[in-house]
Amino acid sequence: MNSKRESVCFPEGFLAGGLSCGIKKDGGKDLALIFSPSECISAATFTTNRVKSYSVLWSIRNIKNPINAILINSGNANAACGEEGWNITVRIMEELSAALNVPAKKILFASTGLIGNTLPEETINKSLKTLVERLSSQSGMDAAESIITTDRTIKTENIITSIPGRKKNSHVKLGAMAKGAGMINPNMATMLAFITTDAVISKELLHLALKEAVGESFNMLTIDNDQSTNDTVFCLANGKAGNKNIRQNSEEFAVFYRALKDVCISLAKKIAKDGEGAKKFIEVSVYDAWSKKDARRIAKRIAGSNLVKTAIAGEWPNWGRIMAAAGSVCARMDLSKLKLEIGQWTVYNKNPVKINGSALKDYLSGNEINIKIHVAMGKESATAWGCDLTEDYVNINKRE
Repeated sequence: MNSKRESVCFPEGFLAGGLSCGIKKDGGKDLALIFSPSECISAATFTTNRVKSYSVLWSIRNIKNPINAILINSGNANAACGEEGWNITVRIMEELSAALNVPAKKILFASTGLIGNTLPEETINKSLKTLVERLSSQSGMDAAESIITTDRTIKTENIITSIPGRKKNSHVKLGAMAKGAGMINPNMATMLAFITTDAVISKELLHLALKEAVGESFNMLTIDNDQSTNDTVFCLANGKAGNKNIRQNSEEFAVFYRALKDVCISLAKKIAKDGEGAKKFIEVSVYDAWSKKDARRIAKRIAGSNLVKTAIAGEWPNWGRIMAAAGSVCARMDLSKLKLEIGQWTVYNKNPVKINGSALKDYLSGNEINIKIHVAMGKESATAWGCDLTEDYVNINKRE
């Protein structure tokens, strides 16, 4: 057990736990629980994939309710299993409801793993009592470890805001954990993120803040351009900080939103850096686009281009692939105005620019690659994150 509050346990009033119940063949931790004894208001964004996990469908049905808990399993997506998949989901939620003494409609569910395999109901149910008993304010990292699949790293984030709480010298806090390494191309909101806060805030404002934060972070993330059946971002607020109610258009709301966005961006970057088989992190920034939509489309198309990703994996300074990717989207663009930078080198500025090819290749041999493209069509900007595409990605995904 950890000696300090981390991850989703960082804000006041949240408990968590994680254990191995036997879903994963390697015996790794695969079942996590987030719990707040005090009811939380909640907000969420879900995958727009028409094939949705039964866990997603359960949560969509109940997200409108006051929430006390979120159950997360890894190693099984709980998707595309027929009618019995839904029935198993309902029975597991009823079993956890009894263990927590909380109505099932106040519990959310998230799953990640292989699609098409029925969730092992008995395996999960027999571990729920133990999982509840392990709930602790110091077990946030256990929960974060329990939600990963092909991830190489555990992904968490903590932030203390400047919004004062009820107690002397206390402030509103946010804590978070996420998982994701492959099948990453969120358009919503296999990628899961869980954010907790002790802020006093209305459900409407929490939803507004989360929707905007996700648009600037997770929705600008791509690993392989494949959208999962399970993508979900949850945010729970239990009000334990006792701050003055955050109101729209207030300075407190601006502070809260910036903190929430920073949490989401940090987690999105960590997912990109942990992409399956990835060796290089790619950040693409677009400036002076005609609209925010144009900026986002261009940035994400470049970050997700297989030709760009493989060129970076091969440390090959073929900037023409970046130009081609940028021009392939439905966005206002004029080649005679474009400026393209890779790292510190300008490779195109209305015309090709002569560069030191060896120096650029040396830059591309690094672990983090920054691409900037100035469209010169307006005033909007956006940033997307991704990673290179290597043979290791193929090896990971050609087997079960």
